[in-house]
Amino acid sequence: MALLRRTLAPALAAACAAAGLAACSDGGSGRTAKSTRTAKAPPTATPSPSPSGAVSVPPLQIKSPAPVGGEGSRLTWPTLDMVGVPRGKRLRSSGPITVRKNGTVIDGLRVSTEINVDADDVTIRNTRVLGSGQWAIIQRKGRSGLRIENSEISGDGRTKTQYGILNQGGMVTARKVHVHTVSNGIVTDHGLVEDSMIRKLKEYPGDHVTAFQSNGGPAPGLSLVVRHSVLLNPVAQTSAVSIYQDFGRAHDVTITGNLLGGGGYALYGGKGRFGTPTNIKITRNAFTRDHFGKGGRYGPVTAWDPAGQGNVWKDNVWADTGRPVRP
Repeated sequence: MALLRRTLAPALAAACAAAGLAACSDGGSGRTAKSTRTAKAPPTATPSPSPSGAVSVPPLQIKSPAPVGGEGSRLTWPTLDMVGVPRGKRLRSSGPITVRKNGTVIDGLRVSTEINVDADDVTIRNTRVLGSGQWAIIQRKGRSGLRIENSEISGDGRTKTQYGILNQGGMVTARKVHVHTVSNGIVTDHGLVEDSMIRKLKEYPGDHVTAFQSNGGPAPGLSLVVRHSVLLNPVAQTSAVSIYQDFGRAHDVTITGNLLGGGGYALYGGKGRFGTPTNIKITRNAFTRDHFGKGGRYGPVTAWDPAGQGNVWKDNVWADTGRPVRP
């Protein structure tokens, strides 16, 4: 988007130097009070042309060692050409879907209302889901292994869609997804989100608006990783990324290599009523001022606890200046 280009391009070299990155290409648990209609509107920019009418985000290439396990070895901020349904892919129309067969693959559909996953090891790819109601895609409790790849998930902007992707079960992987025009982009306590874009969120009365949200610690033996993604909340309340303690103590969460901005605070760091958060790693993220001058309406980060065992805050910078963001 034009505003991001103006903000990021002059400062990429500074950002890399401040964060210790090798190379770049141009390119308390209390939640924030809900916004009011008189709140100052975020800056606007003229959209760049794209097939969906959305705006693009300039890429940032970073050279670094591949993460353990080999996934996500290409560290980028994705553009709209890299996420969602591949250009030219033909889609078949479908009404709401409930999946009850393990291993089901949904490929190349345009789905209205919802995909309700009540089975294990389901794959959704190259699919457009236009949600309506509580969610567009849900993985039910007791189910695990959902993979969502190269898909676009949204509401229509008129009828409320609360969640783009809601996980009530075990592991979920979201890769190269584009989530927009919903109140909450992705909500899960464990899994992997990478190379994705969550943006253009929609506020309805009574909402807390987040791009990504975790409500408690991962299940035993699991972890939560969000990396190499663009997470932007244009609404003046809640967050781009929220690590909450609504239902349990926060632990074993990694937020790394993302572009974050917007909300009341861009990031909620895990502090809360269930105890000291541990192994919360917030590293190598860039905080943008494109929606609000402080990153979020009130600041870049809140609810960070530096005393927790294994908690790391390192190499997080302002995208426009490259200066460190301090919790």
